[in-house]
Amino acid sequence: MEETKGFYDVCIPFNKDERVLREICTELVDLGYRTIAIEQVFDHSKKENVKRSSDIFPEPVNIEWLKDEYKNKLKILQRLTIIYVDVAVAHAMGNSLNLKKYNLVAGQPKTDAALTHCCTTFNGDIVTFDAQAGGRIFVNRKAYQVAVKRGVFFEIKYSPLITDSNFRKDMIKIAHNYFVKGKSKSIIISSGATNRFELRGPYDVANLSFIFGLSEDQGKCAIDRFCRQLFLRAESRRLGKTIMFVKSSGPIVFSDSSSESEEDDIADKNDVNVITFMKCSSESDEKNEEEQPIKKKKLS
Repeated sequence: MEETKGFYDVCIPFNKDERVLREICTELVDLGYRTIAIEQVFDHSKKENVKRSSDIFPEPVNIEWLKDEYKNKLKILQRLTIIYVDVAVAHAMGNSLNLKKYNLVAGQPKTDAALTHCCTTFNGDIVTFDAQAGGRIFVNRKAYQVAVKRGVFFEIKYSPLITDSNFRKDMIKIAHNYFVKGKSKSIIISSGATNRFELRGPYDVANLSFIFGLSEDQGKCAIDRFCRQLFLRAESRRLGKTIMFVKSSGPIVFSDSSSESEEDDIADKNDVNVITFMKCSSESDEKNEEEQPIKKKKLS
């Protein structure tokens, strides 16, 4: 299994311009991030994408050149965000082979029914929202609790807060809805930045989480520990049942189990004798204390 380190930014939109993508990665390294995810978007709600009979999801873009360039600086993952409006996407996801090639899979619902499906039965890892249309879709309490139990995480992007004030209001509404319906459990914060000027440092993002209704601990976990849990869950979804082999790095010391068992029996017997002795001594002391006032009465 691949290793990851904090801090995390799991949403960096893919850009065909290599220069822009390189600038974003360099800025992320300077800010202190160590694991990122390059995002590709697939709109399942478009008719031309639904009619295709073969594997409708695209293969991950080739970013080996980027991974080689930042090999010892950044851990670069690949993510697919699926935009959809109904539950028909579940059939396409079940028959897709390209989907397993992505490290992370996110669902971006456009309707209330799609949001409920995304929280309850969607075979993905993240529930995300479009800042332009997300302010009109709110999750209910039951669906939120089901998503938390399934290990699905809710994503909040902070770059729309920087670019547009209208988007800022919508994202704050969504974040406060998370607080009302589920006390802001299983929240991760990512950038969604399309250029390096929209990026912020991890500690600035943790402070920004107060606007979203998160506590100090939740804000730190949203860019570190929760993202690690998200990655582990995604790996288990991709790999399924696995077998682990443990290899020792030092000498193995063997001991006779029979001698150890005899020593344990002797120790247990000694413990029992000590306990019974303590009980007898305590009982005798109690009898002596009871007899003393009686003797005094007879003497008087």
